[in-house]
Amino acid sequence: MNEYNQSNNCPPQPDNVFTPGPSGKSRGVAALLAIFLGGLGIQYFYLGKTTAGILAIVLSFVTCGIFQVIFLIQGILMFTLTQPEFENKYVYTTKSFPIF
Repeated sequence: MNEYNQSNNCPPQPDNVFTPGPSGKSRGVAALLAIFLGGLGIQYFYLGKTTAGILAIVLSFVTCGIFQVIFLIQGILMFTLTQPEFENKYVYTTKSFPIF
């Protein structure tokens, strides 16, 4: 099968990081939320993990915001995952607090 798009003769483009997967969650949105608002646990609330969101708020408060560095790294790592890896690790997991 030909790898090129027949209509414009271009190679196939990789998935857009902001395209939602089967769960309806976008890894790009979750990553940006983790990078900019990770200390408030917003990325976990977006993913439907309320317990993790509350725990993130408590950890950020107790450590005076130092735990935000962990969420920054988590956001960067979310950008590097493929959509199926992201969904398995953060959306469909049974863990109540998925960090890495």
